[in-house]
Amino acid sequence: MTTHDPPPPVDVITDAALFPQLMSALRDIHGEIAAVQRPAGYVFYGLEDSGAEMYLLYRGRVRLYTISPEGRALTILILDAPAVFGEVTLAEGAYHDSYAISVTPCTVGAVHRETLRRALRNQPSLALRFMTVMGQRLRAIERKLSDIAFKSVPQRLAAALLGLWTEQRDTPPTVRSTHQQLAELIGSHRETVTKALGDFRAAGLIRVDDDAIHLIDLVRLTHLAYS
Repeated sequence: MTTHDPPPPVDVITDAALFPQLMSALRDIHGEIAAVQRPAGYVFYGLEDSGAEMYLLYRGRVRLYTISPEGRALTILILDAPAVFGEVTLAEGAYHDSYAISVTPCTVGAVHRETLRRALRNQPSLALRFMTVMGQRLRAIERKLSDIAFKSVPQRLAAALLGLWTEQRDTPPTVRSTHQQLAELIGSHRETVTKALGDFRAAGLIRVDDDAIHLIDLVRLTHLAYS
């Protein structure tokens, strides 16, 4: 990646390569999957909840996160439609290992475990693609954990700002996230993020206006994020 290339979105996953084949297979078995509207802030499931349904995200964005024993939230992944989540329910008796909450208003469907199993059995190519997508998610989580372990807060914050801007596509480059949201995204504390943003501002990397963070020096931010 050169300093002029847009960075990949941070922790943002979409299952566009899987969704058409999955929906076709599910329709063959079950017919149309009913869609419901959910507002921003809707909790689909919590840590250690059980369930027998996987969710289909038709529209919107969902955040998967966990909470430390000290009560600090850590974003695991952000899912953009089209995507699936809650796939842990494929295993009978399994419990969710994260929370799932809508970041924006969402349109979702739900498919029962047995229907999904039938679809995967009927189409081995779909089962292989499903496994590939889950493997990609696992690698994304592993990269995140590696970044938390080995990269500094300024490096992680720079990468997060660049990734969020790429995802939001604002011009001029602008990110609209709170300090708390950024802290949860990079696995840090709000106070630490606030200090790092202050350092970025003093160095001329960003400008802050009310609820907006303007990215002033993309070249230096990119160098910091990926050095």
